[in-house]
Formats: sequence, structure tokens, C-alpha cells
Amino acid sequence: MVDLAKFAQDPAVNPTSCVYLDDSYLQDLDVNVVKVSQEKKDVYLLLDRTIFHPKSGGQPSDVGVIEGSDFKVQVKRAMLQAGSIIHFGKTDGTVKPGPAKCNIDWGNRLLLMRRHTAAHLLDYCLATQSRSRVETTDSWLGNDPFVGYGGNPPSNLDVKQIQKLGNQFIQKELNVQIESLSRADAERLIASAPNFARLPKMETVRIVTIQGQIPIPCGGTHVRNVKEIRAMEVSRTELAEAGFRLHFEVK
Repeated sequence: MVDLAKFAQDPAVNPTSCVYLDDSYLQDLDVNVVKVSQEKKDVYLLLDRTIFHPKSGGQPSDVGVIEGSDFKVQVKRAMLQAGSIIHFGKTDGTVKPGPAKCNIDWGNRLLLMRRHTAAHLLDYCLATQSRSRVETTDSWLGNDPFVGYGGNPPSNLDVKQIQKLGNQFIQKELNVQIESLSRADAERLIASAPNFARLPKMETVRIVTIQGQIPIPCGGTHVRNVKEIRAMEVSRTELAEAGFRLHFEVK
């Protein structure tokens, strides 16, 4: 059994450069395998840089392939450990450090990008419909996606009205901007964002802004324009331990 924390915390290996943060649309990337742990078909890899988004922030891991000159790894999941991304997969060959190429499952990634941007849109629609500030607690962007909110559901909560608002915004083809701010600037500009209180301490904060809406700190992958969501459906409300959840899907 691989000790993932120990595997990632190697002073001889630099933290992984997360290229997906700068360009969510990259489907393949030339990389270097810098560390390997393999037992039969199971293999763990560290790369110098990656386009595989790990499971984090409610977003499931990317899946895909890492291929070298004499090996091919089917990546089952990517995991964030100590500032590095560990890629776990299955292979029939022997994986060695050196040049390789990453290819993500683009259909799966695009679905997650559409869902993630729709989740941000959902925050704004809920606040608009309920005429109140919302505070997110958690989210899930895999099967049966949802966003969780703190407190009791607003007395005037109407999922169909929220859905209508969301689709009206999608039809406006609003741009989605991604930028990085210092922690001090982020605290000054976006303290009212739905998930700001849950943000871990960090020097630089990545901000995702749907045109005309509240900027939200986020490390996930997003579409460039809400028109790529195509349409959203808000299916139901569910009570949760910390508040309530809105379940939704992109269409």
C-alpha cells in the first residue's frame, strides 16, 4: 500500500504545475514523469505538470491516459497531496520516469465544466429569487449533482423560478472570467462570495466571475461562456444536516 503523503512529499520533486487552472480546454499535454511507484498493474505517478484535475471542491477527478514510449496508463483518478497531483492508474507495462503525454477524457471533463459553471450560476439565481444572501456548505458535480446551502430553505423558495432564471442567464451568453488575486485583494473585493468563509488560507486566490454576477473563489474547471451549459434543470430540494441542497443537471 502506497503512503500517498510520503510519496508526494519528496524534497527532490517540485510541486506539480497545475496547467488546468490556466486552460481548462487543454485535452492533451506533453509532460515528464518524475516519480513512479508500481506494483503489478497498479501504478502511481508524479508529473512535472498536469491537465488532470484531482477530486476536490466537489469536482470529481479527471480520468484518461498517460502514455510513454513503452507504456500506457489508464488513469482512474487524480489526487491532491501536499501540493502535488498523484495520478493513479492501471498498466500492462513497466512505467519509468521520462517523457510522456497526458490525454484526458474530454467528454467527461466538458460535462464537469458545464456542471461547475452551472453550480455558480445556481448560487446567484437562489440569492436573486429568495432576495437573501446565500452561504454554500458543500457541492457535488458527479452523478446527481447538487449545491448545499446553510440554514433553512427560504420560505419563498421556488425551484422552477430558479431554473427559469438560470436559463434566462444562459440565453444571455454571459462570459466567464478567471483571474488570480492576492489574499488581501480577495478579502477586500469578494468577502460576500457564497463560499469565501470556507476558503483555506492561501497567498493567491483564484476567482471565477460570471459576467455581471458575484465573483467566487474556485479552483475548478469552467466553460468560457454560460451558453456552453446549454440549459439547466433544477430538480428538487433536499434537507441536509447543515442546511439544504439544490439538485440540478445540465441539459
